[in-house]
Amino acid sequence: MRFRCAQCRALTQVQIPARMTAPIVTACSGCGRRYRFAVDRPRAADDQERYRQAKEFAEANQIDLGSAYSILEGVMTLEDARALRKGLPPLRPAAPPAPAGAPERLSVSPRSDLEEALVQASEAAAREAPDSKSESRTAPTLRTPPGQRPVVVRPALAESEVGYDPGFADAVRDGTLTPRQALERGERRALALRLSQRHRLSMDLALRVADNRLTVHQALQQKASNEAKVPPRPQTSVSHGVWNFMVFSVGAMILVGLGMHIYDVWGEYLAQRGLAALSLPEAAAASRHAGQGPSGGQPAPAVPAPPPPLTVPRTDSTGQLVEVVGPDPRSVLIAFCSTGRQSGRRDPIEIDPTAPPDASARWGLFRNLEQPSMPVRAILIRKDPRTGRWSAGDGRSPIMTEPPPQLAPGARPVPVSATAAGGS
Repeated sequence: MRFRCAQCRALTQVQIPARMTAPIVTACSGCGRRYRFAVDRPRAADDQERYRQAKEFAEANQIDLGSAYSILEGVMTLEDARALRKGLPPLRPAAPPAPAGAPERLSVSPRSDLEEALVQASEAAAREAPDSKSESRTAPTLRTPPGQRPVVVRPALAESEVGYDPGFADAVRDGTLTPRQALERGERRALALRLSQRHRLSMDLALRVADNRLTVHQALQQKASNEAKVPPRPQTSVSHGVWNFMVFSVGAMILVGLGMHIYDVWGEYLAQRGLAALSLPEAAAASRHAGQGPSGGQPAPAVPAPPPPLTVPRTDSTGQLVEVVGPDPRSVLIAFCSTGRQSGRRDPIEIDPTAPPDASARWGLFRNLEQPSMPVRAILIRKDPRTGRWSAGDGRSPIMTEPPPQLAPGARPVPVSATAAGGS
């Protein structure tokens, strides 16, 4: 077990067997005061029984276990233990340590009346012994008054002799911690490390908080004051936010440029679709004047070919075409020339792109076979975005013809032959 000294309040380890034949004398690990533990143990209690009694006594009186052992063994009183818990000095002066030459028969409590009588009887018998020789006479026991005993100066306590962490020795000496508080705080460095991690304190501030020199609130205020005095570090690199913004901006610019390029290429592809399978533009230009002979005579009108399949021409009550719907501009132009009141009098020539180019609009050029001297005319053919089919006219009034516009530089017309369409 561990008992607490009534003089210096240090804890000392002592082994007491359940059955003893002689008293056990143990010196305090702090001040060196010697204590004698009696032979008669109550009910020959073993270590477990003594521990249970000390634990119950400590819980009942709100003291530590070492003080409970000391009170049960008669080393200190309950008032001394409570004063120790409150950090107060001992209530009564402790007896000075015995000199080195004194016998080891030191009792914890004052001697009883029986022991005092036996001692006085032995001293009187020694003085009255009928022995003439002075050298054989027993010398009387000299008792030094308590006030005249020499004070033995002992060295300071070693750090390993106290019950608490030696790191708290300075705090206990300075009065910021009591021995009980130091004992309850456990290991000083482990406590400071937990405070440093929990409150983000420096190790120096955490150690001062562990020593009770500063409160946690004061340590946080001092930390904020120290951080305010330190100038901020110069920013030598670009932050992550700036880099993210730059990468996003460059990526957006690349996507916009790529979209514009795709739009241009796709529009050009739609304007020139199918040109690879058709003849060159010179053949279309020559076909414009193929009907005019050198003598200027009019050729006989050919038999009109049937309109291409999948085309739907619509006429009004007078036979005028008001709308022609087909799968492509070429079929619409051929159906326009071979249907209606002018059936067989118009000759399809070519399909030209609009200026500026539009992927959903084309010009269909044709000539009047009855009047070859008249200029070439054209109709506007548009694509319906809902159905994907091409149509000419609005379905209410006759389809209007217009002079063909000038071709844009680089534009290539698509020749159209009514004979090939009728044969297919």
